Amino acid sequence: MGVLLIGGCLSAQNTKYAGDFLRLGIGARGMALGEAYVAVADDGSAFYWNPAGAATMIRTEVSGMYASLFKGLVRHFHVGITRPLYGAAAISINWVRLSVPNIPQFDSDLLYDPTSSYDTRVNESTRGGDWERFALTQGPLGFSDNNDDALFITLSKVNKVDVDFGWQYFVIPVTIPIGMNVKIIRQSLFDKKGSGIGFDVGSMLKFGLDDLMDDSRLGKFTFGFSIKDLWETKITWDTDSRHVDRISRTWLLGASYLQPLPKISGQLLLAYSYKKNFNSAQNVGLEYLYYNRLAMRFGLADGNFTAGVGIRLSLFQIDYAFRSHDLGGSHRINTSFHL
Repeated sequence: MGVLLIGGCLSAQNTKYAGDFLRLGIGARGMALGEAYVAVADDGSAFYWNPAGAATMIRTEVSGMYASLFKGLVRHFHVGITRPLYGAAAISINWVRLSVPNIPQFDSDLLYDPTSSYDTRVNESTRGGDWERFALTQGPLGFSDNNDDALFITLSKVNKVDVDFGWQYFVIPVTIPIGMNVKIIRQSLFDKKGSGIGFDVGSMLKFGLDDLMDDSRLGKFTFGFSIKDLWETKITWDTDSRHVDRISRTWLLGASYLQPLPKISGQLLLAYSYKKNFNSAQNVGLEYLYYNRLAMRFGLADGNFTAGVGIRLSLFQIDYAFRSHDLGGSHRINTSFHL
């Protein structure tokens, strides 16, 4: 018996959409900054944007996120812990889940047509073809949940070097964190399951303009890069054909500048990133932090407006992010504890 899925683009039925739940973003701060986070990544969501950033954290952090996406059709979760280690290193363990409940199951003659590919069936549904007419005129055969899970294990380390320009007393300290993810992916859809193992890498280069120009009024620059799914992660399904989907490699490049504003007890962060996958995208973000307690954030992610706020109270922090989307704006809540 065939299976017809409404909202099939969320499942791994085509290589282009394989592992798509891993492209939705983690962490309210990074999302509010327009996803321009590859050269910022200094909190519990660093594993997602740039694994090198985990080593820049000075305290153990336990963090979690919840998001209701696409008008409540999809639920997105994250929980994890990042712990600094001796030797300027860090380890981070994180679990990410995307859940789509109550997906209806239908039967259709189109599924038995050898000339009907997945793309053809999607095109038929958008033109009001047999696929859509069947789905709208017949009751579902049953319902199921779609759960996509990923376990990330991150190792990162900070390397520090002094760049000597050959001038007397003119040495600039440069920080170069590097990091790597090992991620275990498991997806389920009705009675079928897929699994795979992937790898991400990243690094940063951090230095201060205040050191370079010998002016304490200036701030600090960071350049970052990250490569997700370094060897194009394979998701193998337990179908009779052992169908394999492949998550394509994603390149992320970025820069950020942190400017202190002592006269108004704050600091200003400007961030930029370039993402290359099937398409390219340029993202930007802006954050104003007042007295290290209250943050306001704005950004543009793939041309969509983002915004958010953050509040820090002692060892506890809560962040909120909004992201506009053609399928409906999404809201994310992120909480973290520093130990």
